[in-house]
Amino acid sequence: MKHYPIEHECRKRIDFWPDKPVVFGGDVLEIGPGRGDLLMHMAEAHPEKKFVGIEIGKRRFFKLIPRIQKRNIKNIQLIGGNARVVLPLYYRSNVFEQAYVLFPDPWPKKRHIPHRLLSVQFMTLVARSLKVGGDLFVATDVAGYAGWVLENAEQMDFVELVRPPTMNKPLIDGYIPTFFEAKWREMGRNIHYQHYRKTREITEPLDDEARKVIEILGDEG
Repeated sequence: MKHYPIEHECRKRIDFWPDKPVVFGGDVLEIGPGRGDLLMHMAEAHPEKKFVGIEIGKRRFFKLIPRIQKRNIKNIQLIGGNARVVLPLYYRSNVFEQAYVLFPDPWPKKRHIPHRLLSVQFMTLVARSLKVGGDLFVATDVAGYAGWVLENAEQMDFVELVRPPTMNKPLIDGYIPTFFEAKWREMGRNIHYQHYRKTREITEPLDDEARKVIEILGDEG
């Protein structure tokens, strides 16, 4: 998914299902749920919690809705939009207990690094949305991408690596592989998992991009 300027992303419609919340909150966030395998599994396992899925792909967003309805899951809020816009607009600070970013587009070529999702800037946005003590889980099937994320996290003094990164052994209790993750494992690909925790309140001001979102779309956070 190409990394467009934030002004361009702010012009796109944000979709909500089952409807736009009056109050934006939740317990668990997944960015890029895709087919929704893990999101639905977690929501069914923990009906007492509210799950939020932010999906940038419109087709994937609208395909997720009947899958959730078929399983009669009532504790999922879907948002169709770019997390670079959605997070600073609606979930600026201290909301979630956990956040998952699984298998983002790795953009493996060096010249494409600016397009990668888990930059320091974006990881800071995700960390802001977490409560202090909240956890961020990352997974990728590309070793170079895993190393790049680890380097980025080391620049952030408000998160810590909970335990050493693992390969092919998920760090999450009750974790189920997504559809594509299972296929990649069958193909012999290694899966790299990382687990971070927010250690303190983030008092630093929002970055320029996040401030631009609020300037263009208003302050709904």
